[in-house]
This record gives sequence, structure tokens and C-alpha cells, in this order.
Amino acid sequence: MTATSVASQGSRHWHLPALRAVPALVVGLPLPFIQLHAPIVGLIALALLLAGSAAALWATRGNVPSGAGRWPVRLAWWSGIGAVIATALAIAAPTAAMLGLAVALWAIPAGLLELHGWWGMRSVTEPRSRQLTRDWLVVGALTLILGAVYAFLRDPVTLTGLLGAYAVIVGVFHAVAALSARPARTPTTERSSA
Repeated sequence: MTATSVASQGSRHWHLPALRAVPALVVGLPLPFIQLHAPIVGLIALALLLAGSAAALWATRGNVPSGAGRWPVRLAWWSGIGAVIATALAIAAPTAAMLGLAVALWAIPAGLLELHGWWGMRSVTEPRSRQLTRDWLVVGALTLILGAVYAFLRDPVTLTGLLGAYAVIVGVFHAVAALSARPARTPTTERSSA
């Protein structure tokens, strides 16, 4: 029988930002290299970003500190709904106005949900959980800013470029958060015989 060390039983809270970084970087990094910054490109990128984010949030919904509540589930549902709407708009009405509206209508509630996760955990004292909650605060604020900007912009090149920039910034931020929250590895394991 193998008993694992205390360090290897460490927190798995880092899985949430690690998985959230993947769709953000997959969507954000190629956008500068796409020459066509039309609304349809922005809507497709938004649909992919939101679908990937929803899947990551759903898959890691149990890997948040207990005080965080159900915000990852709520945000997963909201992002999934946003992905469906963005896909429908890409097919039916790929205009700059629809891209701006879709991002604003997703980002403002999503930013508030992210801030709700931070608010519920603001008094936590464990260092790695505290770091994660600060990350939720920053990502929530960035997402709210994105929503506010998209509510007023209508230039398709700017809209698509800003979506790519947001995805890269948030993706890198999540990746750094995951590395910061990951527990240290220890090579020792104890073996005991029963």
C-alpha cells in the first residue's frame, strides 16, 4: 500500500486557472496573424473563447476553495450561453454592432460573476487561495472593462484586435496564476505495508 506525502496531497486549486489559460491563449495568440479582422472573425473567436472557457470552468468547478461558492458553475453556464449566441450571430448577423453587443452582454455579467467569487473569498488567509482570489479580482475587473469598451466601439478591426489582446492578457494571467498556486513537488513518498 502506498501512502502519499502531505505535500503531494496539496491543493488542486491551480487546475482552474491552468485550464482557463488554454482557450484564452489558443484564441488570442493567432488573432494578430489573421489578416481579416472582420466581425465574423471576432464572433467566431468569441464563440471559441467562451466555449473553451465554459468547458474549463465546468471541468474544474470542484477545484475552488470551499468559500468560493458556485460562481464557476454560474460562469460556465453564462459563457456557454454566450458561445451559442456568438455562434448564431456569426451565422445570421456578422456585423460590428452585433460583435460589440455580444461581447458587452457577455463580459459585464461575467466580470460581475468573477468579482462575486473574489468577494466571497476576500477574507481567506491561506496564501495560495488568497493569490487565486486576487486573480479573480483582476480578471473580473479586466472583463468589466472589456464589456464597457465594447458597449461603445463599432470599428470591426479594433473590436477583433481588442478581443485578441484581452484573450492573450487573461490567458497569460491565468497561466501565471496557475504556476503561482501550484504546490511544490516533493519526490518523497512513503511506503508502508499493511
